[in-house]
Amino acid sequence: MKRHVLGVVLVFLVVGPVRAREVSITILHTCDLHGHILPTEDYAGTTNVGGLARCATVIRDVRSREKNVLLVDAGDTIQGTALSHMSDGKAMVRALNLLRYDAWVWGNHEFDWGLKKLAGCAELAEMPILNANVAGMAKIRPYILREVDGVKVAIIGLNTPGIPNWSRPRLLAGLQFEDSLATLAKIVPQARSEGARVLALVCHQGFKEGGDDHANQVREIARNFPELDVIIGGHTHRDIPEFMISKILYSQADHHGIHLGRVDVVYDTETGRVTKRRANTLLMDERVTMDAELLRLLGPDIDRSEKTLNQVIGTAAREIDQRTGQRRETPLHALFFEAIVAAFRKHGVKVEAVVHGLLDRQTVIHKGSITVGDVWRIVPYENTLGICRLSAAELREVLDENAGTYGTPAFRGIWGLRWAFDPDAPAGKRTATLTRPDGSPIGATEKIAVAFNSYDLASGGLRWKKLRELADKPSSELVEYDFQTREAVIDYIRDTGTITPKVAGWWKMKRIKAG
Repeated sequence: MKRHVLGVVLVFLVVGPVRAREVSITILHTCDLHGHILPTEDYAGTTNVGGLARCATVIRDVRSREKNVLLVDAGDTIQGTALSHMSDGKAMVRALNLLRYDAWVWGNHEFDWGLKKLAGCAELAEMPILNANVAGMAKIRPYILREVDGVKVAIIGLNTPGIPNWSRPRLLAGLQFEDSLATLAKIVPQARSEGARVLALVCHQGFKEGGDDHANQVREIARNFPELDVIIGGHTHRDIPEFMISKILYSQADHHGIHLGRVDVVYDTETGRVTKRRANTLLMDERVTMDAELLRLLGPDIDRSEKTLNQVIGTAAREIDQRTGQRRETPLHALFFEAIVAAFRKHGVKVEAVVHGLLDRQTVIHKGSITVGDVWRIVPYENTLGICRLSAAELREVLDENAGTYGTPAFRGIWGLRWAFDPDAPAGKRTATLTRPDGSPIGATEKIAVAFNSYDLASGGLRWKKLRELADKPSSELVEYDFQTREAVIDYIRDTGTITPKVAGWWKMKRIKAG
């Protein structure tokens, strides 16, 4: 394996011969690990790729060969697997500690479990936690200075400013999230004044060809801060080995440890500037062995999570899929709806309607035994549930917004009410009919108890602005519960035994005649 790792590491482009007045600096980077220590599957269906245990092998090898190596993570580190979830994220923090990360930049999913659990991870972390645009939590710093071979390197950390559009206020109590540009306008000059000669921005934001948005400001950052030498990104789960944005080097190392990123810069002490910059990413496939020390450290966590995921909780009488989920109700919709209604019933709460979507990629529960791991595949996020009391007119506004996403993974299905809509009708006029299950109208003054998940109640990244607006109104009497969609589905399958979700045809697309 040692011979092979040497070959793999040589794939990284080494930056030219180094003279005495030049200082070479290597920055290794990971992002969007989402709790993945072990190999996983990528979005194309390729198996046995990624995992921090493989990245660790190459990290150690690069450190053994290069003099000046920094190691950073660009966030969304702790959420995403049962292994990390069952330890409240601490298994991932122990892994970062073992590998001696120089900085950990938090991402939006770090906040999914609330501030108490996140504070526990922060307390355990031995490396600096960088989030320059997040204020109100102990141990967060805007940047650090690392002196490397006599040269001060500033590592500045930014989270995505979109967090309040994905997370309900109760998860973020007391925190303030600032715009990236406003933050950097203060931080960059400060780092320079403290002697920083190399400026590396590590951000939980990604480059997007279509332009910046509420969550990703990379283009504007590069345009407004040309003094940055390197931007290391994340969040969008993309492999971008090397890209120039406004003359700044940009690199992003995919997700789940499927690639490890490497940036090499050379600082010339005579001219006082960075003279060379190159970047690359390396695929962590079966050619790279997993680090034995990391596996030993997390062995108990791995064993416990695998035992949990392998638990059989019920049986599927037939395949439960979501193949037409962007356009028609599917068995998977039906499973979610039945489980959510049953969970509220256990809490003594009657729900009259449910609006909920599916994962933005194809998933299926096969006929036969169902395990906890099967449910994790179809519900990977810890979204809790809440109930709003809405009038028919208000629910029409929410559903009108939803109808505009018809045919995309963002589209949400409905249970409990009959809804017909025309996605091509003008905004505000997309609902053709909205009735009770028996076809009777909903009274103008009636209030309907409608369940949504916390992600959508927070606007789902500005997709559901009207829902967020209504949810925040006192008249909606929003009640948020601590149980999650995943928990509801697991409990429902356990309680039911053999499941046969039935598609009831709660919604349909219907053209509205003009005039």
